[in-house]
Amino acid sequence: MRLLRNALLIALAAFAGSAHARAERCGADLCVGPGFALKHPSDAAARAKNGQSIGIAAGTYKNDVAVFRQNNLVIRGIGGYARLRVDSGVSAEGKAIWVIKGNHTTIEQIEFSGAHVADKNGAGIRLEGAHLKLRRCYFRDNENGILTGKNLGSDVVIEHSEFFGGGEPGGSAHGIYVGEVRSLTLRFNYFHHARFGHLVKSRAHTNYILYNRIMDEADGQASYAIDLPNGGLGIVVGNLIQQGRHHENDALIAFGAERTRESHPVQELYVVNNTMVNDAETGRFIFAPYPSTKITLVNNVFAGPGTRYATHLGGQAIEYGNVSLERNEFADASAFDYRLRARSKAINAGAALPTLNAFDLKPKFEYVHKARSAPRKARGPLDAGALEFVPHAR
Repeated sequence: MRLLRNALLIALAAFAGSAHARAERCGADLCVGPGFALKHPSDAAARAKNGQSIGIAAGTYKNDVAVFRQNNLVIRGIGGYARLRVDSGVSAEGKAIWVIKGNHTTIEQIEFSGAHVADKNGAGIRLEGAHLKLRRCYFRDNENGILTGKNLGSDVVIEHSEFFGGGEPGGSAHGIYVGEVRSLTLRFNYFHHARFGHLVKSRAHTNYILYNRIMDEADGQASYAIDLPNGGLGIVVGNLIQQGRHHENDALIAFGAERTRESHPVQELYVVNNTMVNDAETGRFIFAPYPSTKITLVNNVFAGPGTRYATHLGGQAIEYGNVSLERNEFADASAFDYRLRARSKAINAGAALPTLNAFDLKPKFEYVHKARSAPRKARGPLDAGALEFVPHAR
């Protein structure tokens, strides 16, 4: 009997030790996956407490959806992407793969794929709380990658993430659709190949769209690349923006196209050091129809046909340091490689930039494919466009 009891104690200690080791490898308060007590992300959603971290082991979690009601959660994929893939019609609350009702949520290294619901407005993530930070996530073939409601106390930050596909006929779904929040910050992301709708749509009062790649590429069918329908303060710096041949609308950026007297009081758009390419036969690079809109266009590269901006009578535009290029001045425009070739007119063509209410408009980074970044290294005067010319790198 004593031998049996000792063997049992040894086995229990070994099991506890292995469980502890697994938890250490997970590095979170709650661990999810085949080797843990919690097998599915929805198990952690039901168990978590405010302020906890959730680690989800890399792998595929089929048709598992969840509602997170807790505040201050940090949710991470561990050892690679935790892939949440659902069949059409599978959702939490008829809305999304994950519905986030809590505040101050951080999500990292999670894939959301396949969200399609009855009202054609399904999302990878539906944000109903306030303050979301998203890093290194992947959204594929959802009606909306992210969909948020109205919350003027909320800030949304999305970094180093990829949004592929998205949109549905009728215009209610988009690559991302951010409602009327205080601010949206997009940095170092890759948006591409929307089926319908816009690649980026935001009703935020302030939009920081910085160093992203936002493109139809060869066969995307997006409407606008960037749509800020209520206007507000738009700061668009250092992006690679391209419109393909199969677009629905003919503008790359739309600003204030749905503006009414009840919309955001500030109507200012700053478009600085972007590379904007129109592969369609005609078009407008920027469409800002509201008369009181103030537009500042500085140090951008424009390639392809179309007017640089279109406003109604009374619209204000400040424009300097911009350069129009032919496609053969890029490293490989057919492959959407918009690095500058030697002797391009854009080299050293950039003008000095002001500071906007403590925001320095001078580009400090560059987008690096896919969804990465690097410091921008200007050698002498700033080049026009999103990418600084690097000698001997072509």
